[in-house]
Amino acid sequence: MLKKANRTVMNMGLAALLVPAALTFSTTSASANDGGAAPAPVQEKVTPSVPQQQATTTNQKVIVNVSALNIRQGASFSSPVVGTATQGQEFAILKEANGLVEIAPNKWISKSSSYVTIASGKPSANQVKGVSTSTPSTSTASASTSAAQETSTPAPAPTTSTASGSTVNVARSLVGSPYQWAGNTPSGFDCSGFIAYVFNHSGHSISRTSVANYWNMATKVSSPQPGDLVFFQNTYTSGPSHMGIYIGNGQMIHAGSHGVAVADLDVSYYQDHFLGYGRF
Repeated sequence: MLKKANRTVMNMGLAALLVPAALTFSTTSASANDGGAAPAPVQEKVTPSVPQQQATTTNQKVIVNVSALNIRQGASFSSPVVGTATQGQEFAILKEANGLVEIAPNKWISKSSSYVTIASGKPSANQVKGVSTSTPSTSTASASTSAAQETSTPAPAPTTSTASGSTVNVARSLVGSPYQWAGNTPSGFDCSGFIAYVFNHSGHSISRTSVANYWNMATKVSSPQPGDLVFFQNTYTSGPSHMGIYIGNGQMIHAGSHGVAVADLDVSYYQDHFLGYGRF
């Protein structure tokens, strides 16, 4: 009995000795978790990075509504053209400035409702796939194509069908360029300057002159083909005073007061001032 009692006392003593150790271990563990000196700064650095990335986007997309639209290197209509966006393509809008939207780093297009639609949400995956701004090699190819369309070459004079197609392509590549009185470059056009630029960059050689002189130079046609000229009279002055390039389906591309744009010829204003069609 004495041995059994001694054994019980010893066990109780051991238990009493173990309790402080358990308490000490628990306290030490809680102190380490509550201190959090290392984890806390890491969490504070990581968490803000998400809104910083989102801040560069507007949660909007732009949808191209014309067959070809200039992609420019910067947020200016005078910036170099580095590619072409095509109808139906969708891009996330990164930034907006000066009437353009950034669709990729250093890739900007016009935000005019004449050429694009701005909508909420992300671009459709099938529309983004294969865009000209996705990789440097593709962008370079697009830039080369754009440059070829806007650079005069000493190639032999094209046939009528080829010339008209080239004229329309060059005209379309300039959609979105701003209006500028007496302007004749992509940084700004008026109507006759636009005509001179397009034809001189699509296999023709014509001088910059007035709309009235172009009307006198042109061969008059009654059934226009894409690439022919559309003339209007008595707009801002009497006589032949405005012109555009016919692109088919009752539409033209011209340099109007809001810049180079596609316009429907059945609009009452154009019907009232219509003069005739011509061909160089």
